Amino acid sequence: MYPVFSTMGRVALQDTTLPSGGGPDGTSPIFILRGTSVMHNYYALHRNTLVFGEDVETFRPDRWDSIKPDSWEYMPFGGGPRGCVGQPKALAEAGLVLVKMAGRFERVESRDEREWVELLKLSMGNFNGCKVGLIPVGGK
Repeated sequence: MYPVFSTMGRVALQDTTLPSGGGPDGTSPIFILRGTSVMHNYYALHRNTLVFGEDVETFRPDRWDSIKPDSWEYMPFGGGPRGCVGQPKALAEAGLVLVKMAGRFERVESRDEREWVELLKLSMGNFNGCKVGLIPVGGK
């Protein structure tokens, strides 16, 4: 819901045409003049109700059991030839951390009564931080 980078920009190095996204219905091509800045808004992309459901603003991880966004509808690492080169490393590290946590902790509990307050700088985060409790296997 809160991508690390909420927006990303590029500058066209030559005149080009995007195949769709223009016109009243978003299906017409868009001409991009050399030197034009083009912004990608991942924050908005990941809130598309046609892809993620009407309750997109609700934290509901089990939605992934029923949705299958394509690679241009969900882009946590960008996409195409300029996608994040660190994606394999980030996914491997996240997988390792999750496996280690699953073996050591029975559950994770929120210990924070405060609402999410967006902190938008170069990357996104929660202004209040994140308070959680890790309950060890067999613990209380």
